[in-house]
Amino acid sequence: MSIPTIALDLLDDPNTPDHAHGRATAYDAIHDGLPLDTLEDRLAWMEDPTVSGTTYTAAYLNGYRAQIADWRAYDWAHRIATTHNAWETGR
Repeated sequence: MSIPTIALDLLDDPNTPDHAHGRATAYDAIHDGLPLDTLEDRLAWMEDPTVSGTTYTAAYLNGYRAQIADWRAYDWAHRIATTHNAWETGR
């Protein structure tokens, strides 16, 4: 069984440097071991300038959000593939 690919083209804009920076920041945090829930909390914090004290560009926030969505999709697909394969081998 192959893992399905989920396209998130609506969130991606690779031509904008801020978008790539947002993706890279989230990617680094994920690979540093932070859970996706923590990244989503950070995103909510970044989206509210009255809390964060900083205004992030929409492209940066979309890139950050897209990276989280990609990892959520990857986790889901990995769980489905693992569960399906475990069930198949148990026959």
